[in-house]
Amino acid sequence: MNDDELLARLKSADPALTPHAPLPDIDRLVEDTLTTDTALQTGNTAPAKTTARRSRRQLFGLAAAAGLLLLGGGIAGGVMANNDNGHPASAGPLTLTTAGGFGSQKCVAPSPDTLRGYPTLFVGTATSVKGSAVTFRVDYWLKGGDTETVVLDSDTSRPETLTFSQGERYIVAAENGVVPVCGANGADDETVAAFRQAFGK
Repeated sequence: MNDDELLARLKSADPALTPHAPLPDIDRLVEDTLTTDTALQTGNTAPAKTTARRSRRQLFGLAAAAGLLLLGGGIAGGVMANNDNGHPASAGPLTLTTAGGFGSQKCVAPSPDTLRGYPTLFVGTATSVKGSAVTFRVDYWLKGGDTETVVLDSDTSRPETLTFSQGERYIVAAENGVVPVCGANGADDETVAAFRQAFGK
């Protein structure tokens, strides 16, 4: 008898492989597992049902403790991930600088197509303009960020540097922390709406 013949004979004798094999009784198997005391019974005089009841009670206690730990961890994580206003916490403001070489050239109006290639792109309102530092409140992150505040060093020592007005809204693009020529532009409601639609924000 070769291996294939032996395998065929074993398969034909296996009751689990026949089409008439009964389905396993899952309820009975689970009940047997829960009520079987797997601890050593040496010197144990407690009745089997009492031991099973105690084991089941211990199992439920462990499950409840695990549930409380998960719930507590989720609440703590939620508190740590949010600041006092309920907004996601961030590591601090993102800091950007302007690129050198801003000249008197005129920039075209910003569009999703012209700024799509930049890894950092947001719509923000200038909340503070002090010296060379412009602080933006981020209204919408379009790409690459999660902070609520961005600080831009606009280097006012150069006469060709862009100027910003407090309270005005801008679309700002950057790469490697640098805002390029024509990378920061004032934005009206229509422009902001076009950018939000283009980036699904």
